[in-house]
Amino acid sequence: MNSNFVVLVLGSVQDGGYPHIGCREVCCQHAWKDASKRRLVSSLAVIDKSLNECWIIDASPDIKFQINMISDFLGIDTHPKIMGIFLTHAHSGHYSGLLDLGKEALNISNTKLYVMPQMYDFIKSNSAFDFLIKSNNLCLELIENSQILILKEGLLIAPFLVPHRNEMSETVGYRIVSNEKSVIYLPDIDSWEDWDQNISNVVKDNDILFIDGTFYDKDELQNRKVSEIPHPFITDTLDRLSSLSESDRKKVFFTHLNHTNNLIQKDHPRKKALDLDGYNIAQDGHFFYI
Repeated sequence: MNSNFVVLVLGSVQDGGYPHIGCREVCCQHAWKDASKRRLVSSLAVIDKSLNECWIIDASPDIKFQINMISDFLGIDTHPKIMGIFLTHAHSGHYSGLLDLGKEALNISNTKLYVMPQMYDFIKSNSAFDFLIKSNNLCLELIENSQILILKEGLLIAPFLVPHRNEMSETVGYRIVSNEKSVIYLPDIDSWEDWDQNISNVVKDNDILFIDGTFYDKDELQNRKVSEIPHPFITDTLDRLSSLSESDRKKVFFTHLNHTNNLIQKDHPRKKALDLDGYNIAQDGHFFYI
């Protein structure tokens, strides 16, 4: 494919990172000891290689490493041209990286921050983030459900509402569309049942999908009530997608994995079984021409 457009996986784990803050259990021990085992918090970049430009979906607490990842991918000695940042919702791992963009750190200038209405209010009502607007680091751009935004010729993006714990804002996923492919980025959702779309049909209608893979099953968490932090279990998602063809299964990449999720471990039997079934786990640094 001759496209200059690329989606780059900047991170693939839940808001608390991997290793997870405060975790001294077996699931995180080796990642504390070996930096090569660590993963960054979920985020995605849409890149135009021809101009070294990018758009970032979600500003994670690992954003400094992720911006550096984009530079490395492009082979440039400075940070890329950040044309815009799109936020999915107001849970900390998805917006807290904005603080690294102000005067104390990167000090970007008038970069567009695309937000839904409740997320707009969240940013404006929080003095630390509103200061980024007043300091002309960021420029708020209000967007609406299903609005088509043209990033440039042959490349567009559109938000779509999904049910999630909307304590502080609504939650959206994004569909990125080029002349060649369509990509779904959906790191957080409460359940497939509560969504007004059929996930199997969404897979069939798109080319690459990064979807919520936070928890593998209901027995995963020992010290938290899963009902308080709902996500679709991967076991449930696999049941719903079981009728998909092999070619459709290959489109699916689970992301936003919790530190307790065994699928993080590349040699775990569950990971090997998932691979045999034709599905994928998103990996930091994965890239796809679109």
